[in-house]
Amino acid sequence: MSNNNNILPISKEAMVAFNEASPKIIKETVICSLEREDEVVQYGNDAQNILTTGLKFTTQMLESAMYIGEIPILEDQLLWAKDKLPADGVEMEHILVRLRIYREIIIEILSNEHANEIIPFVDWMIERQNELIQMELNED
Repeated sequence: MSNNNNILPISKEAMVAFNEASPKIIKETVICSLEREDEVVQYGNDAQNILTTGLKFTTQMLESAMYIGEIPILEDQLLWAKDKLPADGVEMEHILVRLRIYREIIIEILSNEHANEIIPFVDWMIERQNELIQMELNED
């Protein structure tokens, strides 16, 4: 399982910067995700709203984890998504792609100093999501 021993809570300054930038991060991630039509076509006209809602939830969980430096919050979210979202037509690989897009947007929008504090949490999510996908493939 992904190593979570080296991730510390982020600074107050990085948290404030992330909180202020979150609406733009979410918006830009949604825009980039919508360009991957094959991954969102099943949502029809609700695609933008569905992606925005999902990313807002992800952002809230990420903020909580960063504030206290607790990865289990993110683990719970990824496991919930693994159990719940496939029934809604969301493939686990699509979540992985969106997390990667989210990561790139954070790097684009935040200063290097703040992004460098936040990215380890997102990298952990990406790595763990990939592990969950591999575990699922091995079960088949």
